[in-house]
Amino acid sequence: MILSLVKAFESKLGLFQPNKQVSFDVIQGVVRQEISHATLFSKYDSAVDHLPKLTVGIVFSGGPAPGGHDVLCGILSHLRSGDQLIGFCGGPGGLLRGDYKLIDTSDMDLIEGLGGFDFLGTDRTKISTNDQFEQVKSVLEPLGISSLIIVGGDDSNTNALFLADALHGRCNVIGVPKTIDGDLQYLPHLPITFGFHTATQHYARLVQQLAIDAVGTTKYWHIVKLMGRSASHVTLEVAHQVMPNACILAEEINQLGWSLMDVIDYFTRVILDRLSKNKPYGIIIFPEGIADVIPELDHYSRGNAAPLNKLLEAVGIEPIQLDDVYEDDHGNKNLSMLNSEKIIMSLVEANLQKHDQARREIKMMPHFFGYTGRAEDPTPFDSAYALLLGKTAYELSLSNVSGVIVGCDFSTIDPSPVGVPLQALVNYDEDRSRYVIKKHLVSDAAIDYKTYQLKKSDWVHHDVNIPRPELFDVPHHLNLDEDQKE
Repeated sequence: MILSLVKAFESKLGLFQPNKQVSFDVIQGVVRQEISHATLFSKYDSAVDHLPKLTVGIVFSGGPAPGGHDVLCGILSHLRSGDQLIGFCGGPGGLLRGDYKLIDTSDMDLIEGLGGFDFLGTDRTKISTNDQFEQVKSVLEPLGISSLIIVGGDDSNTNALFLADALHGRCNVIGVPKTIDGDLQYLPHLPITFGFHTATQHYARLVQQLAIDAVGTTKYWHIVKLMGRSASHVTLEVAHQVMPNACILAEEINQLGWSLMDVIDYFTRVILDRLSKNKPYGIIIFPEGIADVIPELDHYSRGNAAPLNKLLEAVGIEPIQLDDVYEDDHGNKNLSMLNSEKIIMSLVEANLQKHDQARREIKMMPHFFGYTGRAEDPTPFDSAYALLLGKTAYELSLSNVSGVIVGCDFSTIDPSPVGVPLQALVNYDEDRSRYVIKKHLVSDAAIDYKTYQLKKSDWVHHDVNIPRPELFDVPHHLNLDEDQKE
């Protein structure tokens, strides 16, 4: 699969046009008709040398993800003589300030294959008001930018859609899908974002190292919280690789209708089950997003500690003070600041006090793996994928297309880069009272979720062994789809 991505990246430039064989139901009236595309954009062989010179702007938006610098290199590798790439520094905030620099092919030696977003920088500024749209126009026009590429997740690409509407006729806007959470999907045309594979590989290695240490010392239960707000794709991917003794996803909790104590009881049962086999050690993983679906933790993250403290006091734990959990401009709570791994560990410890052997032998350590995964150097998959996404964004720019996000269909024999209408991804959010790109949660109908459910009970007594299991070269659900093709 990686070689196929490289092959697609190394192919000559082409143009994209509407593919009337693939149409979408789009909500009318969200943006102007000219960018309310109802069809997929597919590539066809066409010369590009005769087209007018082009100045492309690019901005990183939202949290960093491995592969961002390769998106830049994907453009630079194919940049025609006379075309320019201008990068805005400091994210959308930098775009509003007009803070930019010219990026050229000499920069590739410095940044290709390099993790992080630090070459340009990023932030979470929301561009949504008419004044902001006018400010963007005043920055782009003097620079002669006729295509703006926004590299970001669901919120950033929601911005991209409305910015495309505001800039219509002056500058095209194209999105590039980025998020380690894996919640920006539109199947089959956009099954994965860049950065997800690298981050999950990074977390899987860390969890595997804890598992190796636990087996070698026959002590410690490691309680691991993983990054992932609304969707549990990261935890699901890591689970398939490291086979934790216990795991719960936010979507599972919703499906089962579990309370916080139901989760605690489940973890306790697994610990006691392993202890009965003389294994007073193990691995528990869960996503930070469980704080959104467990009422006590949700209230706590919103500034109300009373429900959680009532539960803690009922099991003999001292009440806790509120942590600072802030929201960004898009209304997303920073759940990384909530010490849910420590709260869960304390409740499990209290639950184990009823069992003499467990009280004597079980020792626990909490962990949170999150931010380090965002700055990791990209895996070969993410690097090749990001290069192709960058090249495709440039081709869509040459094609005079606006209001689309770059996708890649892996369901075909060879990966096929496409342009997906941003409007096809939006729905009306009652809580925010506006149209936004819908986050793609873990589906109970997905193959990777079904295999997780089938294997989960077998993992209770699993221990990592020699030879070590190899981590996945490509994301697990893409591998499963590849197997189905064969």
